Amino acid sequence: MKLKYNNLENINEEIKNCKKCELWKYAKQAVLGEGEKNAKIMIVGEAPGAEEDKTGKPFVGRAGRLLRNTLSSLGLEETYITNVVKHRPPNNRKPKKAEIKACSEFLIAEIQILKPKIILALGSTACEFLTGERKIKVAIEKDYEFMGAKVLVNYHPAAILRNPNLLNKFVEKIKQAKASL
Repeated sequence: MKLKYNNLENINEEIKNCKKCELWKYAKQAVLGEGEKNAKIMIVGEAPGAEEDKTGKPFVGRAGRLLRNTLSSLGLEETYITNVVKHRPPNNRKPKKAEIKACSEFLIAEIQILKPKIILALGSTACEFLTGERKIKVAIEKDYEFMGAKVLVNYHPAAILRNPNLLNKFVEKIKQAKASL
């Protein structure tokens, strides 16, 4: 696949001005990927939430703090964090297929440029996009490959906040990502 963008700055400029779907109308701003440009682990979530929409940064709300604290406690701070969809869906709903398709070129370009060794797919939207599997409980037990990177599926940190019984599985999957390096 030919690179459409030369660097993350080109991608981010395009994302900031994107009007390929209706989501930009409801969002305060686009939420760009963030992190180390030489990161071996890329973390992909579903879409920005309210706090992310306010700040323009991925995973900064309650779920984001859980993710970032877990990464830090495991010594995994050199990551790149992004989302499948770059604008917040209204009422925090799940992104629609057309919205995912409209944003997909940005995520693919991020992967092409960063060339991560591991992609940690958080939640069902990232899981389905990166693996084709619709059931996260099935996908979480397997390893996948996407554009040369090993894909590990994990629960979204928001799911952990709703069901703390999933915390150990969440942490173990992140440990598995680290061990895979």
